[in-house]
Amino acid sequence: MNFSAKTLIATFLALALLCGAAQARPSRLYFAGYLGLSEYNELDFNESTGAVEGNYRMDNATNFAGALGVRLTPQWRMEGELSYRNPKMSHMDLGNAGVFDLGGHIKSWILMFNAYYDFDYEVAGLSPFVGAGLGLASHNAEIDDTSGLAADNKGNALGLAWQVGSGLKYNIGKDTALTGSYRYLGTSDIDIGGYSLEYGGHEFRVGLEYSIPAHLLTK
Repeated sequence: MNFSAKTLIATFLALALLCGAAQARPSRLYFAGYLGLSEYNELDFNESTGAVEGNYRMDNATNFAGALGVRLTPQWRMEGELSYRNPKMSHMDLGNAGVFDLGGHIKSWILMFNAYYDFDYEVAGLSPFVGAGLGLASHNAEIDDTSGLAADNKGNALGLAWQVGSGLKYNIGKDTALTGSYRYLGTSDIDIGGYSLEYGGHEFRVGLEYSIPAHLLTK
């Protein structure tokens, strides 16, 4: 799977439609920034010949994201988001063969198109929301094996990505809000040097959201 001119054109058209929707409706565009922690459980991996398979684990890592969104209605909004994380490899479990340390990392850039629903009620100034999204993931993986049973590998991989989660929003001003959220983010398997690795993790994030007043967009 490779990025193509059609993919880039489709991305820019989607962003243009978001901007157009913001100007055609009384809703507003917004920018958002997110900072969070990615937490990974054990994930499956296997070698193409079937000689080596088991579980592997990555260390927890910081994630960063920026987003451009548009409010379609008071409850519904859509968002284009670009995020980054770079967890280090921790260990792999080969069952009867034992547990071995791993070196290396999986560096990931993920472009998501998200949809959110903001519930129309507040408790102590906090309002809940839920969301889900689909997108593309670009991985750069480096695997340093210490078991002697598998070869070191490194390379790049592209795949599909998805996320689902929920959170709380607190308005600190007319156009500014703080958010706290949880989501599970996963991608299609990462194929590197004859190995196929599952990829997914829990993400806990805080964010700052700034809405652009509608009258500024019509000037």
